[in-house]
Amino acid sequence: MVDGERYCIRELHWNGISGRSFDLVRCSGDEVLTINESFDNQPTDAQIAVVLEEHGIEVELGTCKFCQGKILLATAHRHDNGWVGDRCCWDERLRMTA
Repeated sequence: MVDGERYCIRELHWNGISGRSFDLVRCSGDEVLTINESFDNQPTDAQIAVVLEEHGIEVELGTCKFCQGKILLATAHRHDNGWVGDRCCWDERLRMTA
């Protein structure tokens, strides 16, 4: 969820080969934002931010306090004096210590 708009990653499985690709999709209207080139692997938050910014959607990136990776602040969790990435390090056990 970024600026009140919901986005998702759609994983595509190709018939007859083991390859997969991943698209960033705006859930309302089912608009594919990675129309020119899909991701070969599950995209990172930083890669998602680049695609959103190419479509004029302003995103804030922060740093995960555990892995130091770039994370979308819109989906991150506040923990003590920092942020924890939802997709990289967040664990439901952390909710009890937040």
